[in-house]
Amino acid sequence: MKTIRQTALMFVAVALLMLLPVFAAPAAAAPTLAADGPQLTVKVATLNLRQGPGTNYPVVGKLTQGAQAAIIGRNAAGDWYQVRPTGGTTGWVTGAPALVQVTGDLTAVPVVAAPAPAAKPAGSPGGTIVLQTASGGPIYAANADGSNLRYLTTGIDPALSPDGRTVAFTRWNSAGGVPGTVWTIGVDGKGERQIAGDAQQPKSPTWSADGKTIVINMQRGGRMDSSQQCITFGGRQFCFEKGPDPNWALRKIDVATGATEDLPSDSHSFTPAFDPANVWRLIYRGDRGLNAVDVNLGTTWPLTTDAGDRSPAFSPDGSKIAVSYRQGDHWEIHTLNADGSGRVRLTQTPSSVLVDQQLRGQPQRSWNNAAPVWSPDGKRIAFLTDRTGRWEIWVMSADGSNPHSLLPSSTWDKLSIKYDAMDERVISWR
Repeated sequence: MKTIRQTALMFVAVALLMLLPVFAAPAAAAPTLAADGPQLTVKVATLNLRQGPGTNYPVVGKLTQGAQAAIIGRNAAGDWYQVRPTGGTTGWVTGAPALVQVTGDLTAVPVVAAPAPAAKPAGSPGGTIVLQTASGGPIYAANADGSNLRYLTTGIDPALSPDGRTVAFTRWNSAGGVPGTVWTIGVDGKGERQIAGDAQQPKSPTWSADGKTIVINMQRGGRMDSSQQCITFGGRQFCFEKGPDPNWALRKIDVATGATEDLPSDSHSFTPAFDPANVWRLIYRGDRGLNAVDVNLGTTWPLTTDAGDRSPAFSPDGSKIAVSYRQGDHWEIHTLNADGSGRVRLTQTPSSVLVDQQLRGQPQRSWNNAAPVWSPDGKRIAFLTDRTGRWEIWVMSADGSNPHSLLPSSTWDKLSIKYDAMDERVISWR
């Protein structure tokens, strides 16, 4: 009996030993984000997921509208987030409120060191400014510090490609009724070629973020000549002269093939600008302010309702728009958020200048500041100003501080700029 009892106890002991791992502390599970951790939701149709915090990093994926991702890191400035999409690749997206919605507490999100960006080719963003001295006149290129100024060609509204290697521009043929053309040329002045024709008075080429598409505005329809209009009121006839009122529309061009497609637009559509963060999104000046258009779906919607907004230019990350704004009798530089909100005035003639003009017996005249473009790092804005008594290109910080001339005064003595405030795109910077 004792032997049987001992044997039974032995089996029980062995069984307990076999069960011990079941009751041992479980192995550490893979970390997961808490349910209440910070999340990011995409508000636009598509959003680029990048290798690092900035548009100078390559695209590693895309997030579609409504997609959610856990925020696992941020850059030091707090304007880019490292995210982990569900079942997707970890990467970085802009934190621009117009493009994404953030929920949750960000205070515990760590600052993550940005990876070193890939080396940039010669002439790429950060190195080149192109400018025109007049619509249809000489086009020049220069380094960002104003050095190495060089002649490229002649044309209208030069625009640098996203990689900074190619300049797009337009030409109007002098013969009446002959359509205009769209061209490209290298920043070294070589390889000039026509990519599209059959466009009446084309202007303001803008490149898509992937460099595959150019959109222009061009004359299409409307009233070409003056005409007399008469109305009868109270038994009496009144006649008056109506001047020309041509319509201006948008056209998309495939850079590789030259194929064209007309886009939805207002009766008067000018200065299109592609969103660098979304290859499908374009903005332009319409009849009542700034409008946006989805170039793939053909849908449009208003951004602003102020007709004073002209010549929109996106910041490199797509979060801000700089505009020439008609401020009474002169032009100033304003910035907006990408959705049209958050207007900030950057330029203004000092009151001391206006008082000095009055003391000298001169009519008070505010400086004009127009045609803004952003630096590739988004920290500066180049613009056109007549504050010295002639048109010159100046540069200021993105908050409007530290304005100064791009080139020495002696260079402007030789390089005369003509600006008619007819939606010219004088400057491009990549």
